[in-house]
Amino acid sequence: MRGDVSTEERLYRHRDWIANSPGLANGGIALAVVEPETVGWAKVASLLDDYGFIAFAAADKQTIFDQIRDLLGNEGDLPYWDSFSAAASDVLPICEAIVASAGKAFSLASECVPDIDIIEEVVGLNRDVGVSPLPGWYMQGEGPPSLTSWIRSADGRMVACANASMRYHADSRMAQTYYVGSVSVASSARGHGLGNLATALLIRDGVRIFGPNVVTGVAQPANMPSRAMLMRCGLVHDTGRATVIYNRSGVFHTR
Repeated sequence: MRGDVSTEERLYRHRDWIANSPGLANGGIALAVVEPETVGWAKVASLLDDYGFIAFAAADKQTIFDQIRDLLGNEGDLPYWDSFSAAASDVLPICEAIVASAGKAFSLASECVPDIDIIEEVVGLNRDVGVSPLPGWYMQGEGPPSLTSWIRSADGRMVACANASMRYHADSRMAQTYYVGSVSVASSARGHGLGNLATALLIRDGVRIFGPNVVTGVAQPANMPSRAMLMRCGLVHDTGRATVIYNRSGVFHTR
């Protein structure tokens, strides 16, 4: 059972085992099941007991909800995020063009291992806008390879940020997929397209650094700004797949 160990601490302790498991992925704030049949549904049930909530990444929408209810029970909530994806070679030129058009009003940066001061700024901005922050160890690459991008205004304030990772095992169905997310824009800086710019920066630099085959992201059905942002960067809604959180503990919250 969960005891008093936080999800972040549990993911940190299990990071090597998760990294070596083709059916799992480390999301920093949630354990993701990529291939439940590979993991085994009995093991998935055990992990749910340990973590209190788990994600089913880019799952087949035709089957995953019934599988969860039939095999794991009816005690939890099932929020879901629609999947958006595209070939990295298709989105790179789109994102390069977006970044190139940014002008000089803002400064842009990306790092695989940002220092603690940057991480604290990112976490603060995440919290201000209601996005669950990734743990510092995750942003510094102690889990899967990770990239953090951010934007500063002329006065030096961080006004937007985002994070992505190469979280999927080389033998999984999502091998060589670059997952983008955690996009946050300061309320005082909205209306300037900074969410779109931060996402494009994250994709451009991540594709150049990691060389993935596919770029993917998620957005809730009602979150039209996030959906539009992903599509402006070249990602396409995959109507057959969604990332589902089976939230038995009631602890998992993010938008």
